[in-house]
Amino acid sequence: MDFLELFNKVARVVRPAHQGYVDITDMNEKLQESGLDSMDGLMMGIYFADIYGIPEEIAKEMHFTTVQECYDFIQEHKTKDPSGTAEEAIKGVDW
Repeated sequence: MDFLELFNKVARVVRPAHQGYVDITDMNEKLQESGLDSMDGLMMGIYFADIYGIPEEIAKEMHFTTVQECYDFIQEHKTKDPSGTAEEAIKGVDW
């Protein structure tokens, strides 16, 4: 699964009505350049923790300013990998 695709889909879910969100196309792009704010980043962390099976106490430490930082954190702490498409991974989030 392409992580940038998943990242952009999660961002569209957490950003209300896709307000001002511009898809990120580079892993080193700053989140602020896409229109995401710190609250969006927090919500994305919650989604990624669920998608990748990251325990809550570890997920609370997830702070990232680029997609690459988010990806690196996930790779270090994940307990599972999502299967299927990015769309299927988002549907599997337990809310």
